[in-house]
Amino acid sequence: MSPQAYEALNPVETIVDGTRHSGTYRVMTGSVIVYYDGEVKFASVGMDRPELVAKWLLTDLVRRAESSRRKRPHD
Repeated sequence: MSPQAYEALNPVETIVDGTRHSGTYRVMTGSVIVYYDGEVKFASVGMDRPELVAKWLLTDLVRRAESSRRKRPHD
């Protein structure tokens, strides 16, 4: 795969329940790939701007991480 196939990582932020969360994303072969807290999620760009898709994906990753933290038993 050529170096041009990978775009640079871009910052993305979202606010969930009043808290700002930051991740990174890249666009590769028509997909947006978001990285947050050791997790990865991707989706097709489609008709939406990659930045908007990245924000949606980051919001989903944040909510998933918060949900799994609530489900874990407390030490």
